[in-house]
Amino acid sequence: MGFFSGIANNGSKILGGIKHAAQWVAPTLHKVLSTISGPVGMIHPGIGGALGAGANLAGAVDRLVNKR
Repeated sequence: MGFFSGIANNGSKILGGIKHAAQWVAPTLHKVLSTISGPVGMIHPGIGGALGAGANLAGAVDRLVNKR
């Protein structure tokens, strides 16, 4: 195995690990942020809106990574 093919193989393993982690982090983060954005929004609308936007972003990543 050449030097550059070894680097490519390790890079592929790293990206595969990141994708695997994103497959379980994204749906969990989406559920948590969606759940707490409502009650927090009653206390402070700006923070609740930011949490809602984060939940939407996590949901989009979840759909992209997990093909839903």
